[in-house]
Amino acid sequence: MAGRLRLPSPPRDEARMTLIEHLEELRSRLLKVGIAFVVVAVLAGFFVADIFRLLLEPSGLTELNFLGPAQGLLTDVKLVLFTAFLLTLPVLIYQAWMFVAPAVGEVGRVTTYILVGMSSLLFLAGVVFGYLVVLPIGLNFLLGYAPDRYNEVITADTYLPFVTRFLLAFGLVFELPAAAYVGAKLGLLTADFLRRYRKHALIVNAVLAAALTPGQDPFSMILMMVPMVLMYEASVLIARFVNPVVPHEEAIEASPLSDRLPEDEGHGEDEEERDL
Repeated sequence: MAGRLRLPSPPRDEARMTLIEHLEELRSRLLKVGIAFVVVAVLAGFFVADIFRLLLEPSGLTELNFLGPAQGLLTDVKLVLFTAFLLTLPVLIYQAWMFVAPAVGEVGRVTTYILVGMSSLLFLAGVVFGYLVVLPIGLNFLLGYAPDRYNEVITADTYLPFVTRFLLAFGLVFELPAAAYVGAKLGLLTADFLRRYRKHALIVNAVLAAALTPGQDPFSMILMMVPMVLMYEASVLIARFVNPVVPHEEAIEASPLSDRLPEDEGHGEDEEERDL
């Protein structure tokens, strides 16, 4: 009777449990990110007036207009959400990487800390660079364009989304070295590959700079394209350091088969002599 008993198929049960465990882990990590986001958003709500003045400073304006009864409130809510996203970005990157990391093999703590720290600092550096350098130039050009023909009426629902999206674009541009680090760590990118497509990258950078700059003046486009090119060159160095490629000749010499080739050839010649 014991030999006739059939147990349930283990592979199916393990597959179901694996899927459930993945969903549970995803829910847990999203919950942690959500809690951090809510906490930071509540704290940012107490400083919304300071955030408003900070984003208004590059334009030289002191106040903005709004055309609807709820527009001022909605604008403050958007500012709070924008600030919460910036400040909880390290938590988001950490939780996302820890969820994906088991699928790409063994990942040490050092790699995780480097990735999270580098991604967060580069994103914030891009935001700061865009705020301090490029945004004042672009806004000065746009707000001072043809004053004899146009009278500026700047509303909150046009100015603040424009500024926040522009800063987010700069933050994403500065994430290129972090993406190169991940690709090189996984063996998907090499320095030779990035060098080979450097000319194509320059064209893409020029198109992105033209699309993402606040004004279409050449100064702001150049100011955005220059850091993009620098980030690409930094990515080449990172890929070279993280995923070094051994030249073909050195790889052949270092191969264990290369040590056996002379012996094998010698044995082959001896066998031929014996046959003769």
